[in-house]
Amino acid sequence: MGANLVVAILILCVTSHAQNNEYIDRNTIVLALVLAAQTHLALAMERRRRDPFVILLVFTMIFYFSLRIVTLALYPFSSVFLRYSYGPANSNFALTFIIAANVFLYAGLWCVRSRQNIFIRSEAWIPTSPTRIVVLMLVSIIYSYLSGVYWTPDDMPRIVGFVGIFVSPVIILQMALSYFILFRRSMNRMAALLIATLIVLEVAAHTLAGSRSGITTLLQNTMVAMLAIWSCIQVKRKVFIVSCALAPVVLVLLIGAFTLSTYNRSHKDAVGSVDLVRAVELAGEATTEIGADTELDILLPPIFDRAGFFDYSAEIIANRDQYGEVFKLSSYAKSIVDNLLTPGFDVYDQPKASNALQFIYEDLGTPSKEMVSESYQSDQFGIYGEFYGLFGYGSLPLFFLAAFLLKRGYVRLTNNSPFVFAMKRIVVLSVFIKIIDSYGMDWTIIETVPLVASVFLYTFFFRSRRIAPRIAHGPAVLQA
Repeated sequence: MGANLVVAILILCVTSHAQNNEYIDRNTIVLALVLAAQTHLALAMERRRRDPFVILLVFTMIFYFSLRIVTLALYPFSSVFLRYSYGPANSNFALTFIIAANVFLYAGLWCVRSRQNIFIRSEAWIPTSPTRIVVLMLVSIIYSYLSGVYWTPDDMPRIVGFVGIFVSPVIILQMALSYFILFRRSMNRMAALLIATLIVLEVAAHTLAGSRSGITTLLQNTMVAMLAIWSCIQVKRKVFIVSCALAPVVLVLLIGAFTLSTYNRSHKDAVGSVDLVRAVELAGEATTEIGADTELDILLPPIFDRAGFFDYSAEIIANRDQYGEVFKLSSYAKSIVDNLLTPGFDVYDQPKASNALQFIYEDLGTPSKEMVSESYQSDQFGIYGEFYGLFGYGSLPLFFLAAFLLKRGYVRLTNNSPFVFAMKRIVVLSVFIKIIDSYGMDWTIIETVPLVASVFLYTFFFRSRRIAPRIAHGPAVLQA
């Protein structure tokens, strides 16, 4: 609520910048304040009844939608808005639709009440396999980041890519992080240190490989694990104070990571593949070229552009007619067949919806999976852009239905093992996040299937056992 209030104040402070702005006007400011008020009301209701779905939704609203209005006012730059004609009226229409859609989302979540203890208790359990987890994490990191040394993306055998799905660091590290949080008090100190170190190393390798979301993914995965286990973000007061004090340092790290990963990605795209040693060398070159005297006006606009989830949804809402060929249920079905159900061959030559969008705004012709490999580009839709692209204003009931069904399934989950129970919850919360930040429903399904399979596939590595209750000796005590 505090963060939302700060962003609302910032929105008021940039009102003057909305004049003569390419993408927003004063009406946009008013609508952004309405969105902030809606978020505040949702959080006030959540305080009375804990709801991890609401926390995840408002987190996205505050930092990727409301804050984006501020950054658009200060830096009217958006690579997404350059695809077609776009103006303040489009932003206002998109914000109006988002506010209306949120009403249905919150209503769907509010209609489902939890029927069980919202906390996952692990005090009576101890971890029994931390060494196996360390080995699994090492295999995942080595396989994922060294396979590119021997094969370029074009000649990599499909079996290598298929196996890589199930040893993906994104999946393994989410499971390890959840295991760590669940059993942090009873885990061997050395094992805990090794797991934490490998998590940090993976984030560093992820960034050097050209991904700009390494740190943010870690923060989001930590938040999801906490919500799955405790149904709230729970930290000690001292940790919270230290975290607030270190916020500027984290912000600098985020900016630095984004810049370095972007630099490395540009070189990777040019040569086809980059090994880890070359990635480290490129990071040094990027540091030298950028330097400490680089102006923020050059560094910040691209960062705000990528972090502005509002842009992706608003642009699709504004140009729904242009993207009609992508947002078809038949195209989604073909994508699932080609990208999930037929590994090793294609039936329809149908790329994922996220990869197909570029064929429209770049006028490349009919979307083709074979052509995607030549010029890879994945576009974010967001739940608002995707649902509107599919059904227009008629999609509003779907927001209610999606929220209702996901939360209804969530509250009915159960398992005797605290880790398996937590992972089941994490799967549902992850699906919710993927839908909110959507790269396409087909993409969400394709990513969720390996995650669900991994929960059962790697149970051997993430074991724990119940501690036998102590039997008190001596005279019996009568308890009233």
